Amino acid sequence: MGTITESFSNLSDLLLAQKPNSSTFTTPTTSQFLITRWLRPLLPASVHLGTGIVVDLKDRQVGPLDIVGCLEAYPAFGEGLASQFLVDGVLFCMQARDWTVHDLTEFGALATQLKKLESKKSAKVLSAAVSFELLSLEHVSEFLKSPAGQGVDAVLSLGNNLVIRNSQGWYGDPERVPFVTQRGAAEALKSFTFFLIQIAQGAVGLPFGLADYQHL
Repeated sequence: MGTITESFSNLSDLLLAQKPNSSTFTTPTTSQFLITRWLRPLLPASVHLGTGIVVDLKDRQVGPLDIVGCLEAYPAFGEGLASQFLVDGVLFCMQARDWTVHDLTEFGALATQLKKLESKKSAKVLSAAVSFELLSLEHVSEFLKSPAGQGVDAVLSLGNNLVIRNSQGWYGDPERVPFVTQRGAAEALKSFTFFLIQIAQGAVGLPFGLADYQHL
């Protein structure tokens, strides 16, 4: 019988092996690939996953974003890239690219705009960059500490590493633990997936503590 870590190792290998090639690496293709292969089977059914723009009640908008995770209680308006998600129900947003080619600072600007949208909920929208190519921990750390990266909460380099900004105190005192780093294909993907589950469970009022799952 396989372990949870082994399952995530297999999933990480699958995502890298079946990633869209350069000729089909478009936003809809990549978004649907990650939603179908990774997020939809593992996240709670109460989370709607799509691609589009995040808006607030003042008609300010940010996007388009590759993947938007929104509570089902908040309907999305429109379809595809034109979908609009009300920020009050949005839990997380992701931009998936070959970040060795694209500029992470562009996503940093979008993430900063997301944080400025007016919402009735206290928790800010989680902003994460997902890379199909290797991003060194040194490069990611420098970016997250720079002014351009202040709005970004996490960077996942599939098959390599994950860095999470602990600004909202998910992992204890942010002053003592400003960042959480996970290395390794299985551990990076597993940690980030459970991180998203924690955010989703918290949004619907279900208890979920990452400390209880550190042994997995």
